[in-house]
Amino acid sequence: MNKNDLFTEKNYRILQLADEITHAINEWKTKLNKIYTMSSGTLVNSEYGLVTESTYNETLVSINENIASIINTINSFETFLWDRKEIKQFNINNTLQNIVSSYTSIYKKYNISIETDYFTTIYIFGYENELSKIFLYILTSLINILKNKAESKFILINTQTNKNKTIITFKSTNVTVDEIPLDISLHISKKIIEEYYKGEIKIVNKKFKFKEKSVYGIEVCIHLSSIE
Repeated sequence: MNKNDLFTEKNYRILQLADEITHAINEWKTKLNKIYTMSSGTLVNSEYGLVTESTYNETLVSINENIASIINTINSFETFLWDRKEIKQFNINNTLQNIVSSYTSIYKKYNISIETDYFTTIYIFGYENELSKIFLYILTSLINILKNKAESKFILINTQTNKNKTIITFKSTNVTVDEIPLDISLHISKKIIEEYYKGEIKIVNKKFKFKEKSVYGIEVCIHLSSIE
């Protein structure tokens, strides 16, 4: 890569960053206003003895969820701005399994069942840390929805290949597209997959087979190619 190519790439990334900052500011303002409204309302009501323990706990849970969402956005910016190391070949099945294994205690806490169906071996050239963060974001988004459900809490992870494309799918029962947060993290993940891996992310409501039964839920499907 010559200096002109590098200059062009850096300017393009700056323009991308400006776009992402605009989205992030709007998202953060909304969430921070919500946090302020909830916390100030609780403080005022507590002065008049109108806050029950249940209401207090619900407020804390909601505040924590909004703070966690803001932290996820910050992590997404780290992925977007990450000073990439050299492209390397890695086994995408191992990358996914490392994420699944690392969060076993969380699945068990909320009685969520995780099942995997990996194609024998899939190697891809790219930035493993970058894709790991995208996979983790999708998985935690599904978990955050499922943990509040009473039943049918399953996540299915599948990998396969089709010609030169690697396909990763996350399926979950008892979740719909309307419940997926359309936040900046999803926006950045989509941009990375499309621009660097020449792929796409599709999120649809779908019927699929689970344990020989036809069930209805959500499918998050990622198509990507190796970075050349």
